Amino acid sequence: MISPTKASRKPKVWMSRLGAAVLLAGLGGCGSNAAVDPTAEQDPVVADAVNDPIMADPDLASQNRGNAALTGGGPASAQIPPFNRSPEEIERARTAAASPFGGKIDPAPAPQRTAPQSQLAGAQTPLAVAAALGLADGVCGQSFGFSATWAAKLPIALQVYPRGHTLIAGGSDNPLCKLRSVRFVTPVPVGDVIDFYYASAGKANLMPQRAREGSDEVVSGGLEDRGFMVYARQRADGLTEVDLVTSGL
Repeated sequence: MISPTKASRKPKVWMSRLGAAVLLAGLGGCGSNAAVDPTAEQDPVVADAVNDPIMADPDLASQNRGNAALTGGGPASAQIPPFNRSPEEIERARTAAASPFGGKIDPAPAPQRTAPQSQLAGAQTPLAVAAALGLADGVCGQSFGFSATWAAKLPIALQVYPRGHTLIAGGSDNPLCKLRSVRFVTPVPVGDVIDFYYASAGKANLMPQRAREGSDEVVSGGLEDRGFMVYARQRADGLTEVDLVTSGL
């Protein structure tokens, strides 16, 4: 077990990779929308409303599987219903995403750093994702639990993309880390997802910056012991897959 002092500094370790100059540049691209409290959590009822189903199966049309019983440590083993990838569904998701920004999200800036390979290469579970980012040492890893309900406990400033579908999630409420790690999919293109999280982080004064790691597009940022990372990629089936991790928020 690591000491409380070391555990509380852990988010600074991965946030320090951003560099002060890059973070200040990221602030310059933030909009003028009123700031939101980045530590406020979603109400589970609100989360259910936000994460509307995107499945096309008529028998599942009224069912939100965002909080399906995913309690294991590995990827979901049950068959996933087909997704609604229609232009209409994508437009509904985009409209919902843009609503907090007056109906229009400004494009995120070009990546400010690149790396040949993603830090998350090979990470298949929420805990593996957190570990790859250096956030699952000591008490954070020991207290980490798996359940899709962790998606409803994300800070409201960094929630699952509207109408997205949670695949698997985990986290810890240990006060030394307060960690959430969620993987979800959406039919909305990667670029739109990145724009949304860059704008959301800017609105919450989390000093966002962009990067590219291998085939992953990345938005990250934070303040002191509070931080986040978003890794988005296009899957072979055309859906956008996202790993959203918050620490201390």
